[in-house]
Amino acid sequence: MDSSDYIYMMIWINVRLCLPFTLIVFALGCVVRLDGFPVTFYMNLLVSNLIQLAGLVALMVKINENNFHPICFVALGCGALASICFRTVFALERYFLISWPELHFIRQTKGYVIFCVLIWLFAIFLFPLFMTFSQYIFFVLFPLIPTPVFIFCVARTPKFLPAATSLTTGEKRRIVAALMLLLIVHICMILPLSLSYINSYFGGSYVKYNSSLILFLFSPFMDLILFVFMCEGLVDKLLMCFSCHSCSR
Repeated sequence: MDSSDYIYMMIWINVRLCLPFTLIVFALGCVVRLDGFPVTFYMNLLVSNLIQLAGLVALMVKINENNFHPICFVALGCGALASICFRTVFALERYFLISWPELHFIRQTKGYVIFCVLIWLFAIFLFPLFMTFSQYIFFVLFPLIPTPVFIFCVARTPKFLPAATSLTTGEKRRIVAALMLLLIVHICMILPLSLSYINSYFGGSYVKYNSSLILFLFSPFMDLILFVFMCEGLVDKLLMCFSCHSCSR
């Protein structure tokens, strides 16, 4: 199997597994008690992933029919750009909850509605604009910009943990776990697509670009794991089960 076969296999897995599981987690997010206001950012992240998956399905159908339609690609790109933005805002909200708890605006209804609307407008208008004038800026710049944000949040959060007396140990643990997961997703699955695009732009291997695309297609799966870190008590139970299993061995 060459790299293109793996891409088609990853697309098939996204359609058969990630799409229904995303719908299930979205439904659970409406009824399960989650850890505070980031549920709004997370639900919008799931919606952006659903748009990505729907655009991916439509794009593959049109390609198989030899009837490519740019709207499918635009939907896929807008969803991908919105996903990056919502992950970034989610990380910043978790960081400010520990480092700057007095910043209530981002956690109020008005605050998260404004952020969500701005992100969607940003994705809907800017993606077609950059695809028209400069694809290089989109594929290189937008994945690179959030990278320092994720690194900063993960690096600085432990410093403020002792002072965050209003949060329980379980809440602190979930916040750190969520930030670590977001950093891993961005570094391992989003950023390689940007770096490989730079490499292929200067005459590098196209195989590396396909490999990074496979990693990128895996990112919606990782977003589902965030649900675990938002459910109150679930992370503690998982860690307890893991500890009991380790002790029994």
